[in-house]
Amino acid sequence: MNPEGRRLRVVADTNVLFSALAFPKDTAPSNVLALARARTIELYASVFILEELEQALRRKAAWKEGPTQALRKMFKPFLLIVEPRVRVEVIKRIEADNRILECAIEAHADVLVTGNMKDLRPLGTFHGIAILTPREFLDTYFPKPTR
Repeated sequence: MNPEGRRLRVVADTNVLFSALAFPKDTAPSNVLALARARTIELYASVFILEELEQALRRKAAWKEGPTQALRKMFKPFLLIVEPRVRVEVIKRIEADNRILECAIEAHADVLVTGNMKDLRPLGTFHGIAILTPREFLDTYFPKPTR
C-alpha cells in the first residue's frame, strides 16, 4: 500500500518482465510479477512494452510465436494497459527508454521498477515516480521480517 492507503501503481520495464518470465524461480523480478498476480500491486504496461517484451522473448529466450501471443492472455487478468499521451525525450542513449518513462507518467505510477542501471535507475525519480531496481522495490515496500 502507498501512504494514501491504495495499492501501489507500478510499471515494470521490459527487462524486469523479461527476467520474471525467462527466469521465474524466486528472483526479485519474478516476485514483483507475483505481487501483481496476487493483486497486491497494480501493474501497468503499454503496448510498446508488451511488443518489446515479445520481441526480446523470441530473440533472447527462443520463445516461439504462439507462446508470445499467449503472453497477452496470461497478463490480461492482472496487467493494466495504458497508452501514453505524453512524449518525453529525457534519455538520449536509447530512445526506447523514453517510452518506459511515458508509460509510468500515463499510469500515474508510484514506482518504476527497472533493471536498467545505465539510464533509468540513475534518474532516481522522474515526475515524482520513484525509480528502483526489483530488489530495491521489494526491500522498500515489501521487506521480509527479520527473525
